[in-house]
Amino acid sequence: MKQTQNHGHLMALICVLIWGSTFVVSKQLLVFLQPVQLMLLRFAMAYIALSFVYPKFYFKPKEEWRFLLMALFANTLYCWAENTAITLTQASNVSILVSTSPIMTAVTMALLHKEERLKRMQLLGFAIAFAGVVLVVFNGAVSLHLNPAGDMLALLAAALWAAYGFLLRRWSGIYDSVLITKKLMFYGFLSTLPLVLMQGKPIDFGSLFVLENLLMLAFLGLVGSAGCYMLWSIAVKKIGVLSANLYINMIPLVTLLVSAAALGEKITLMGLCGMVLVISGMVLGTVEFKNKKAEV
Repeated sequence: MKQTQNHGHLMALICVLIWGSTFVVSKQLLVFLQPVQLMLLRFAMAYIALSFVYPKFYFKPKEEWRFLLMALFANTLYCWAENTAITLTQASNVSILVSTSPIMTAVTMALLHKEERLKRMQLLGFAIAFAGVVLVVFNGAVSLHLNPAGDMLALLAAALWAAYGFLLRRWSGIYDSVLITKKLMFYGFLSTLPLVLMQGKPIDFGSLFVLENLLMLAFLGLVGSAGCYMLWSIAVKKIGVLSANLYINMIPLVTLLVSAAALGEKITLMGLCGMVLVISGMVLGTVEFKNKKAEV
């Protein structure tokens, strides 16, 4: 049992390490691609790859709505809300507000399942980790300006990811993790395609066929989407949605480290303090979760 949980924590950690680096990669591809175009290409590449891993055809009309709903929450609407929020408000606002997803998940779980209320150490861990996220995002350049439309969209993105976690928690025990991920990418592609068509801008395939850009797209589609969503599904099954979502706090930290290494961005004392707080908060929350008799 303990070994199974350790594998779940490792998978969640791998996911956030990769997702944290995808922001830097996406930033370089968005120079010549629109956000919805990048979403479409990622979903298409991931679906094609997963079709080789899971070639079996699975389609049951009474069950397809489950996969569509998860795809809308985890892929299409989440990405749309987050990307649109960045165009309306500061990126720092978006990073901080999206990082409230673990808190939303924990509070909702406590309200819906009173026997699963958070203990003091868990609450302390969530609070410390979130404080660390704020410091990591600012990294010495404190500049927070409220923009109601953009900030509400960022909170919507956090709520969408939390909702996806609940749905995944409910159905991950019924379906194979590879099948769930394959369906997510299929319906993500179908629901994103109308957005691309409505935008009316052609995809710059000429820039995509440059080797460096093609490798970056492959990283996003094959690793960031296909691989990580599959691992995340397994992690939620093994350690529960609360424990898995706690790792979301590490994404801004990873992004900061990758940006420093790849783009030469400086890490200030505030950023370092934030890293310590994020890791400390996660340790407090994770240890408490491990000690629980009934994992969610």
